[in-house]
Amino acid sequence: MTLEKTFYQLRKSKNLTLTSLADQNASASFIGKFEKSQTDMSVSRFFNLLEKMHVSQAEFEFMLQENQAPYLIRRIHLIDNQAITKELVQEFHDIIKQDQSNRPNDNTPAFLMILAEGLTLLLSKEVKQWPNDQLYVIVKPVQTYLLGVEVWGIYELQIFTLISFMLPADILYLLTKVAIKRVGLYDQSLLNVQSQLMHVIWTSFSTLVYEDLSAAQQLLSIAEKYLIDHIDVTEKITLMFNKGWYDIEAGHIEKGEQRVRTAINIYTTLGYKEKASDLTRQLVHHIKRQEEKKQGYKPDGSRVISIYV
Repeated sequence: MTLEKTFYQLRKSKNLTLTSLADQNASASFIGKFEKSQTDMSVSRFFNLLEKMHVSQAEFEFMLQENQAPYLIRRIHLIDNQAITKELVQEFHDIIKQDQSNRPNDNTPAFLMILAEGLTLLLSKEVKQWPNDQLYVIVKPVQTYLLGVEVWGIYELQIFTLISFMLPADILYLLTKVAIKRVGLYDQSLLNVQSQLMHVIWTSFSTLVYEDLSAAQQLLSIAEKYLIDHIDVTEKITLMFNKGWYDIEAGHIEKGEQRVRTAINIYTTLGYKEKASDLTRQLVHHIKRQEEKKQGYKPDGSRVISIYV
């Protein structure tokens, strides 16, 4: 369910009329058009109306997530944590196509169909280099939706993560910055939006570090500033690892390897042996890429595909 429809549902549940909610900043007609998705509303107006209904930002976000996430999560569970094959994606595609008939007023099946089409294109091996115009044409409706949402919650972050592999590097970087800005309104949220935001940042970084080192460096700087006010130790270790990854890709292999090994040692000390082993494998891969580049081999252009919500 969209933000507008969730707002409408909330207003009706409190037995409030459009007239009783209206004020000098938002007329009854304006609010009615907003609920029907016929006009946009500024963040300040929106939060003012929530306050008049005695609803906190966190409570509204919770309602929005409850309305949107269960269906999205159920469907993504059909394809996550397993090998992505043509057969699996075709089955997923067929289920989502049926969902579109059953949920005509819901954007989510349309977004999931875009994901299915993107995965199908990848599996057909028609995507030989990045960026890919075919993928970008397919994913543009999701880009338009995300740019039109003034306040991003977990739902928008999840959708963005799922389709990020289809975006050109410059658009991926710009949308990641939009995500950071629009999620910033939820700093006091009761929900763990920050964790989902960091997942978005690291997913984008994993692409940009191969395709646009300057943008990747900017994301590291943004993440570092953001994490100053957050005490999640694992995210700060991830930042350390990704700084080392960046250094390796930038050609500073010794410096990068030292940073990466420090992050791995911290995870080992904390008892996260599986995580430490995974990062060790990644380190070997990153160094191998650099060795191949020195020998004249061109590393593959594959991207991180994050089927996770």
